[in-house]
Amino acid sequence: MTKNHHVAGALLALTSATLYGFNPYFVNVAFDNGADPYGLMTGRYVIASAILLVIRFARVGFGDWPKAPVAIRLFLLGAIGLYLNSVCVFNAIDRMPSGLAMAIFFFYPMVVVLLGWLLYQHKPDFVVWSCLTTTLLGVMLTVSGVSGSEVSGVIFIVSGAIVYAVYSVVGGKVMPKTDVITGLWFVLTGAAFSFVVVWLFDVPGMPTTFPWTSEVVWSTVEIAVVGTIFGMGLFFAGMNRIGAARSSIVQTFEVPVTIVNSLFLLDEAMSTGQLVGAALILLGVIGVTWAQTRRVDASQRANSLEGVI
Repeated sequence: MTKNHHVAGALLALTSATLYGFNPYFVNVAFDNGADPYGLMTGRYVIASAILLVIRFARVGFGDWPKAPVAIRLFLLGAIGLYLNSVCVFNAIDRMPSGLAMAIFFFYPMVVVLLGWLLYQHKPDFVVWSCLTTTLLGVMLTVSGVSGSEVSGVIFIVSGAIVYAVYSVVGGKVMPKTDVITGLWFVLTGAAFSFVVVWLFDVPGMPTTFPWTSEVVWSTVEIAVVGTIFGMGLFFAGMNRIGAARSSIVQTFEVPVTIVNSLFLLDEAMSTGQLVGAALILLGVIGVTWAQTRRVDASQRANSLEGVI
């Protein structure tokens, strides 16, 4: 690949991370105007699914749908995996500073590494263990200063990171079996289905509140279009150019973008210790992802997939 190809891929991934990093700002705007996590996510995924279906017809046409087993797995990936991740992340943002929540959330690559060790016997080496330790220390620092009212937010975001790690591993197996747009549509439609079901059945303890005010509607549209369709599309476009591991490194830029928005646009507070903890989490994630990238490159040169997560 040419140098320009790699630069373009990095810029696409960087733009994707920036778009994702602005999501919590619009989420908080919606929350401040009366929406709750379930109402906001219902609107987000219904809008994103509808728009992506139009894009799919324009790009791919009415045919070439994946086989039923693949379609069902993609739908369930959204209906269970993306749904649970969204519930956890946006309930966390509703309960604690968004910058702090996303910093903790980004320890999920470490869970992916541990899953690779558990499921595929890809034992971490010394470098990876060092990065895992650094990340764990960062998580401990970030949660050490949370107030009692924020503890439930920490539980939600840690749970969301674990769910997302599993979601990533499963998605990495099934997504390549169809084109990106079709695969994303099934996933987003699955998530929309679960949120709509919760809304229709009015599940106790899971209220779906969506005030039809301009602030809530436009925030939801922004999250659905810019922060979901564009964010995901640019991420996959960048990943196709520089690979999943390198793209994930660039994606960590989402955390400082979110923290800056949290501090300056939302007036949310983070202590010095929590900022140091967030930096350690990012350092550990970048280190372990870079180490895994080198392992992948080495295995490809040896025409072997051994050691690849």
